[in-house]
Amino acid sequence: MITDARVRHQLIMLLVLVLIGINMRPLLTSVGPLLPQLRAATGMHFTTASLLTALPVIAMGALALAGSWINARVSERHSVALGLLLVAAGALLREMAPQSCLLISSALLGGIGIGIIQMIMPAVIKRLFQRRMPQVMGLWSAALMGGGGLGAAITPWLADRSELWYRSLAWWALPAIIALAGWLALRGRAPQEEHRAPPASVRVSASPRAWLLGLYFGVINGGYASLIAWLPPYYIQLGASAQHSGSLLALMTVGQTLGALALPLFARQQDRRGLLILTLALQLIGFCGFIFAPLSLSALWAMLCGAGLGGAFPLCLVLALDHAGHPAIGGRLVAFMQGIGFIIAGLSPWLSGLLRSASGNFLLDWTVHAAAAAALILLTLRFKPAGYPKAWRVENELKG
Repeated sequence: MITDARVRHQLIMLLVLVLIGINMRPLLTSVGPLLPQLRAATGMHFTTASLLTALPVIAMGALALAGSWINARVSERHSVALGLLLVAAGALLREMAPQSCLLISSALLGGIGIGIIQMIMPAVIKRLFQRRMPQVMGLWSAALMGGGGLGAAITPWLADRSELWYRSLAWWALPAIIALAGWLALRGRAPQEEHRAPPASVRVSASPRAWLLGLYFGVINGGYASLIAWLPPYYIQLGASAQHSGSLLALMTVGQTLGALALPLFARQQDRRGLLILTLALQLIGFCGFIFAPLSLSALWAMLCGAGLGGAFPLCLVLALDHAGHPAIGGRLVAFMQGIGFIIAGLSPWLSGLLRSASGNFLLDWTVHAAAAAALILLTLRFKPAGYPKAWRVENELKG
């Protein structure tokens, strides 16, 4: 009976994880296809408009770094519920008017909510799905990417059919409210988990490896942040329509979803370097396509970039969790990695906006990201399992 209840709970938990994950990206991806209208209505420069993507990502990083403080004061149940409420509030704030201060406030508010949820979920997944962690992490990541694709593809369609086009941005409060209802219903009857706390002496922030993982995660997600902010404007500048440009972003997120689902299925060995190098190679090819042949095979470059980014995200989380034997220590490491990484990634669209203003196009930015992908391929070789810090491998000590 206990086993059956646990299996039922895990299946329902997977469904709720997908519902929650879908809400983690539309706040970011819904803005790009409507950027020309937003800039015309608000007078925002490219650098200021970049904050609509940069601020949520930086907020994710800040909340991840504050994870230990939050976990000590707010329960897991209430944290996720609060995060979903903030995401819904951020979307509803965009209902009021296309004003710079309201849009930036909505981005920050929603980013805080997303950050709270993303801080918690990796440790929850490691605790509840220990034996299938890479696959479940891939499913969670695929939900994130799929939600981003929906935000990019559906928002222009809603805008064309709305009396006031900017109200299409507020519709993304609805899936957040649905996910909130599912989470509260699930957690009300969840089986109790027994787990020991890790030693307080384990401080992941004191290790150079934790900072290296943060840098690695940040540069990869910097490519994603720049693409969701500037890929539609790039193709609009080349003469494409807003719907077509949004569809390219949606195709990129289809590639992300496929990469996030498929690549972790092959992560059956603890050495993740081969798969990570594959994801970076796909990103490199995609960015080079945007540079040298943007119009001839635009859908292919978007799909390749997406598959590389989508596969890299869960594999990075799994790579960090592999370093630690205990779920709580793994959660600390993932939170730290995401904290540093998202702050770095949040700066990427802002720097891209500066490069766009200085050069008049996005080619310089794509070149920077292509070079970064090539450099990360070399850095990946350092992540050999034998080199993981021994201080984090306290699994046997905790079990004993």
